[in-house]
Amino acid sequence: MERISLYDYIEHKTGESVEKIKSEDAERFQVIVTEALRDLVVMNRVAGTGYLVQIPGEILANKECARLATEIHHEIC
Repeated sequence: MERISLYDYIEHKTGESVEKIKSEDAERFQVIVTEALRDLVVMNRVAGTGYLVQIPGEILANKECARLATEIHHEIC
C-alpha cells in the first residue's frame, strides 16, 4: 500500500507550502485540508488507489476531516 502525506498532497495541489497557507489564512487552510482529504477518499473509491494517508493529528480536530478519515486507510503522524 502506497503511503501519501496529506500535507505533501496539499502542497502539490496548491503549489504553496502548508506553513504559508496556515500563516496567511487559517480558515482557507481548513477548507483546503478538507477538500484534499475528500479528494483522496474519492480517488480511493473511484480509482482504487489504495493509499495509506498520513494525517497530522491536528487535522482530526476538524469534524469533517475526522469523518473523512474513517473512510480511508490512514495513520496519524
